[in-house]
Amino acid sequence: MAAVVFLFAIAAAFLVIALVGPYRLYWRVRPHAPRQPSDAALALGRVAAFGVAGAFVFGGCSVQEGVDKRTWTASEVREAAEDAAGSMAADTQIRRDPTDGYTSLVEAAVLKAGEDQGPSYKVSVERAGEGHDYEITAGSSDTTVCMHVTEEESSEGGVFVPGADGGSSSSIPEYDLTATVDDGAC
Repeated sequence: MAAVVFLFAIAAAFLVIALVGPYRLYWRVRPHAPRQPSDAALALGRVAAFGVAGAFVFGGCSVQEGVDKRTWTASEVREAAEDAAGSMAADTQIRRDPTDGYTSLVEAAVLKAGEDQGPSYKVSVERAGEGHDYEITAGSSDTTVCMHVTEEESSEGGVFVPGADGGSSSSIPEYDLTATVDDGAC
């Protein structure tokens, strides 16, 4: 953040030089000095100062964008979790590993929903307790959101699994998921 402030301060200094003009800054003290620059040279110096100020503003904005891409804000974490909750409700799911619950599904949905908001390697989804509550944190953000997932057996049935002997068959039930997101730990 200090680099961004430094770049904008340099840009402000060059903007002052461009607005005030080199003639007032340098030659006002010695109005009749020999080898005084021409008006064209002073105008070119003013244009160059505007250009350098613009370059430093661009550099400051680029550095700020890079800093923003490396971190998650509290609102971005919550927004990604809410988008993930909506996308999980769109498709039916097969019950996951009992020890994992839907942790991997929640993490994948948050990563997909949070593309371009922060680095994906900083997303953490932890199962809270025995139910389907999941704590979601991202990066250095001090914000934790709690996603509560509710499952209900789907009316569409399940996945048909034919038997090995050719005659028997069974199906694996599918579940409709609904999720809510609350601020804070579960």
